[in-house]
Amino acid sequence: METVTESESDICFNGDNHRLFIEGRGFDFHKFVVNHNGSANLELFSSENLLYTLLDFEEPRVIYVVSRLGSKDLILQGCVIREIIGNECSISYSKLQSES
Repeated sequence: METVTESESDICFNGDNHRLFIEGRGFDFHKFVVNHNGSANLELFSSENLLYTLLDFEEPRVIYVVSRLGSKDLILQGCVIREIIGNECSISYSKLQSES
């Protein structure tokens, strides 16, 4: 299984090896950095993305980070968008569950 790069402060996922899933729908991304302080930064390929129709500024959602080999690597609960600038999205979350 592809492992994630983990340090004391963050976990970094490369979109070549992983996809995001929200409510059963998969999304490609460039880079996803999850900080242990309740925030995450998502870099998409374009600012026009259907992901924003499922993940918004108010309604908390669950994000699954799944390797392209099919195993879940991370689950973020209570995710909401804090800010969108171009193709970069700042997200807050309430709970992180790491899969090993």
